[in-house]
Amino acid sequence: MLALVTASALFLRWLPNHGLPILLLFTVSAGAALAIYLTQRRRYSARSHGVAREHVDADITAVLWTAFAGIALGALGIGVVLAG
Repeated sequence: MLALVTASALFLRWLPNHGLPILLLFTVSAGAALAIYLTQRRRYSARSHGVAREHVDADITAVLWTAFAGIALGALGIGVVLAG
């Protein structure tokens, strides 16, 4: 989450150099960080209950959404740099 917030700040720093398409990168990274923050308590609670009963289920949807956000940021970043 903190890495995504830092990346969001870096994207805002790049705004004067690369223009408005950077706002799309900012939106994706800030949105992913916000989603992680808002679901953090539920995920930690579920995992701690899993540890208590000695059976922890993997949170596949969280992993897939994080991977999707990373891939989207990479593709959008390449597109912005190549276009500008």
